[in-house]
Amino acid sequence: MKHFMIVIAVFWMSAVAASQQVTLDDGRQAILNDDFTWHYIQNESQASENQHSVEENAVAPVIATPPVNHTERRTRLQLNSHKSSLLLSESGVEVVLGAATYQGGRLVIPTAITNQGSQSVIAVKIHLEVLDGKGKPLAIQDEITIWQSIKRMADTYLRPKMSVVGKIIHVDVEEASDYQLVATISAIETR
Repeated sequence: MKHFMIVIAVFWMSAVAASQQVTLDDGRQAILNDDFTWHYIQNESQASENQHSVEENAVAPVIATPPVNHTERRTRLQLNSHKSSLLLSESGVEVVLGAATYQGGRLVIPTAITNQGSQSVIAVKIHLEVLDGKGKPLAIQDEITIWQSIKRMADTYLRPKMSVVGKIIHVDVEEASDYQLVATISAIETR
């Protein structure tokens, strides 16, 4: 019986240690789980604010849980910085979104791809959202192909342990002093 209680205590302690609460730069709080999922913690003032907006609009709330994608990353863009904006990683493929600039009415983001996996990569696509400083969506771009090999030419494949310069991303947005960027690797094709 004593051993059974020790085993139960160990399982309970591992379950308690499985999640971690963090405070983001913008003040919001989130729970990070050990299975790479996360969710926001809604405090009482946010809950009451949401309740008031529902009552004002007299519309029943729709409860929907967005699909969890552990590769979605969010960052605040610093224009004309010398630092990379964001690093995305999925299935051994790393995508670096370089230092962003604003040129000719467009946000310009260079990319670089590294294959840390064991298979050759023939295409990498990302999903990108640009938000203003307060989180209002400015532009959404689905399925941007940032790197693709030439069809049936094995010499052009991104082999394991190789790096290449990816396509430069151009996003038509109004000029602002502050942007937020949400990005996800949406597809990786391998051979």
